[in-house]
Amino acid sequence: MATAKSAPVEAFPIGVTESGELPLPWLAAPLAAALSLGRSHALLVHGPAGGGHLEFALVLAQTLLCEAGGERTLACGRCASCRGVRGRSHPDLLVVLPDALRLQLGWVGEDEKLGKGDAKPSRDLRVEQVRQAIAWTQTTSGRGRGKLLLLHPADALNIPSANALLKTLEEPPGDVRFVLATEAAHQLLPTVRSRCLTHT
Repeated sequence: MATAKSAPVEAFPIGVTESGELPLPWLAAPLAAALSLGRSHALLVHGPAGGGHLEFALVLAQTLLCEAGGERTLACGRCASCRGVRGRSHPDLLVVLPDALRLQLGWVGEDEKLGKGDAKPSRDLRVEQVRQAIAWTQTTSGRGRGKLLLLHPADALNIPSANALLKTLEEPPGDVRFVLATEAAHQLLPTVRSRCLTHT
């Protein structure tokens, strides 16, 4: 899970900046469309490769957790919540990535172990990661605007991890939202897809 703070935040653009800039300019229209869908507990974001799925999902998370704006307007980029998302320290946002991607992004702390001492970091979202994320969803919101669990890439859910997620997707605890981002929605289990509102 991505909670380490050892890598410089500037290495990967996260969320709306304090000046209101998006990390990728082409995300404005899809973001507006996603926000117009209304409130859904689970959103499956998908599209062609190279579209900026993780960047989009992080901006969406920042917008949904923003303390200054509403749920249908872009994140302000300046409030404590927006700064927390950009700094990867927001208590109500959990970003779950495969170990290999976390290494690639520099989101691994020096004291953090990946997986179970594997020779190569996993490219899957492991069942242990999903179970820890589910336990996290059942704790109280730190800032009072609900919680958001982001899984990327969602197609990296293997069969055991997807099955572990199903019950929580079907009956989410409290005010928890899920964002699953992927370039290959067709590779997800149909039961996972059917529990999400999809957005291309």
